[in-house]
Amino acid sequence: MEVLRWQRAAQGNGRYIGRHPFYNFYRLRPSYRDLLVDRRTQIVIEGFPRSGNTFAVVAFQQAQRESVRVARHLHMPEQVIRAAKWGIPTLLLARKPTDAALSWVTREPGVPIRQSLKHYVSFYEKAAEYRDALVVGFFEEVTRDYGAVLERVNVKFGTGFSSFVHSEDNVKCVFDRIEEVHCAMHGGRLDEKVIAQPSAIKARLKDALRRDLEAPEVRKLITRAEAVDDSFGPTEGHAL
Repeated sequence: MEVLRWQRAAQGNGRYIGRHPFYNFYRLRPSYRDLLVDRRTQIVIEGFPRSGNTFAVVAFQQAQRESVRVARHLHMPEQVIRAAKWGIPTLLLARKPTDAALSWVTREPGVPIRQSLKHYVSFYEKAAEYRDALVVGFFEEVTRDYGAVLERVNVKFGTGFSSFVHSEDNVKCVFDRIEEVHCAMHGGRLDEKVIAQPSAIKARLKDALRRDLEAPEVRKLITRAEAVDDSFGPTEGHAL
């Protein structure tokens, strides 16, 4: 995705994309305007890359009885900050840091594991400043009982979004839609390393990368990432 290519370039220059001017740069790109939060946005669904973003957005849209304007898929804390300031319902997606970082590096091999964790820390430390203005959806619950997450959104914000019934048929419909969009973007080809759904190939690649987590500088980043992750709620691997 072009968003991720821009993010890598920004990170390589030592700048953090979650702040200006990069956010405003996206506003100038017509293909990304629908992803950005604005005054018309009805809900923000946002998180670090590979934290269930695509599943959460597709399942949410599938469950609604009518079209809902959703800001999404920029992986930038500025989305959360603006939503908080404007009082827009926000669902922040969170995944265990090592799982999210490994998944992103598998998706984007040009991103070092160290840089991935730095981005994780930057994203969630900034988002954590607005904890009271959002609902956190942990990866495990989003992918197993998303309806409960959306009910928390409705309770907190007084909204009436339709819940997602986490049945086998509904989940299949979500993954079918994800695959359909993915293939349309990749010339009809299914790339199991890239598609936003589980695959045996990705599992093997992540296992091969786990040795990179043992470097001392990486261990320090993991400790910091786990601390900010724990600040959002349940620990023990996000057991709920």
